[in-house]
Amino acid sequence: MHGLYDHDGILRFIGLDREACVAYAELFDLSLARCSLMDLPLPLPLAVRTRRRMNPGAGSS
Repeated sequence: MHGLYDHDGILRFIGLDREACVAYAELFDLSLARCSLMDLPLPLPLAVRTRRRMNPGAGSS
């Protein structure tokens, strides 16, 4: 994955390849001389923890 940052350091676009970022810059008339392309790490899925349901009579005496 690649990110296209403008001259202010703001992330403008995330694409699967450099060509997608260049196409975005051309579409919106962004000067590539004033932008930077950076490799981005692939996102990792986060584990979701769920609450376990308690049995109604399990904790009471």
